[in-house]
Amino acid sequence: MAGTPFTNPDWAEETTEQIDRLVGVVRDRVTNNIITVVRAVVFGLLGALLGIAIVVIGLILVTRGLQVLISLVVSDERAVYVSYLLVGVILVVGGSAAMRRRFGAS
Repeated sequence: MAGTPFTNPDWAEETTEQIDRLVGVVRDRVTNNIITVVRAVVFGLLGALLGIAIVVIGLILVTRGLQVLISLVVSDERAVYVSYLLVGVILVVGGSAAMRRRFGAS
């Protein structure tokens, strides 16, 4: 522990070192944790946004692919509606299955 300026000639240097250590400890315990949390939030949001974009683009590609395949059998106008119907049914069945599993029912 630092003494007084009258009893310890190195009082100013020791006091400065103690303050510096205290500030370093506070910085390590608070600032570094906050930086870690903020990075996790930012990267999580970025990942979520990219994931949503990938899912939407994937659905568009699947729908368009179905339109091309169905247009080989029926007219182009009807192929659009049939592809929308098929993708809609797939999404509704998938959503229903997810909702059913949400509460552990089988």
